[in-house]
Amino acid sequence: MKTIDQIFSRMVVKNTLVCCGLDPDLSKIPLEISKQKISDEEKVFMFLCTVIDLTAPHVCLYKAQKAFFDILPRGHEVLKKVIEYVHKNYQGIPVVLDCKIGDTRNTMSIYIKNIFDILDADGVVANPYMGDDTMIPLAELSEKAIIVLVKTSNPKGSVIQDIILEKSLPLWRYVLDLVINRWNYNNNMIPVLSSNCECNMAGIRMLVPENMLILLAGVGAQNGSYSNLGLLLNKNKNGVFVNSSRGILYSSIQKPWRVAIEDAVIELKNNLNKAGGRYE
Repeated sequence: MKTIDQIFSRMVVKNTLVCCGLDPDLSKIPLEISKQKISDEEKVFMFLCTVIDLTAPHVCLYKAQKAFFDILPRGHEVLKKVIEYVHKNYQGIPVVLDCKIGDTRNTMSIYIKNIFDILDADGVVANPYMGDDTMIPLAELSEKAIIVLVKTSNPKGSVIQDIILEKSLPLWRYVLDLVINRWNYNNNMIPVLSSNCECNMAGIRMLVPENMLILLAGVGAQNGSYSNLGLLLNKNKNGVFVNSSRGILYSSIQKPWRVAIEDAVIELKNNLNKAGGRYE
């Protein structure tokens, strides 16, 4: 099954719009694990397996941030094991790799081999700034999900993304048009839109096809709002997912960490469903 279809299926079957980020920060991993006399790689794997076990019933996909694995001497191996763990134990939940790739075609072929052939990820986050050289090789991967940076939630992204072009459109709207109309010919593209964006969400939904997913970014530790979530949902009241990493993994020091993680993902799931009018 295509990754896009897996995500849609999880949204319906598990009634969730939550994407859980897998960002293993060694400085924040619970003492119960961090104080053990094992390697950092083993600590990360132990922690993330527990996170996955606790959150799997409540998510439609996982997004693994590669940077947190890259600082480990054997981080590539750990990342591969984490993806294998999800695929083996929770079939139907995709794992997307967040490394924001974007390069020439020659280099893209190596990225693609590593991410999809070696690591066996189900999707990747891409930076479209190098245009067709980056995006066409990814568009050809019809079974995989390609999440494309369009309007991001980082505060200084507007320096580039909000540049006004002809017809008074900001640059990010032009990029969104490319994602929808130029690169999505295999129906595997997912634009990133910021939850902090002061824009016409209902109007954006009219531009985005019903069968095209949207990643609403910035909710959680970045203090983004999901108050306009309902305006972005498709006619079936799905089609949008929200990623939370720190907000789920390191949500509270007031509760036992396993309880805090499970409570955080359930709370986010319920809040998103309410905001989207997915409850009667």
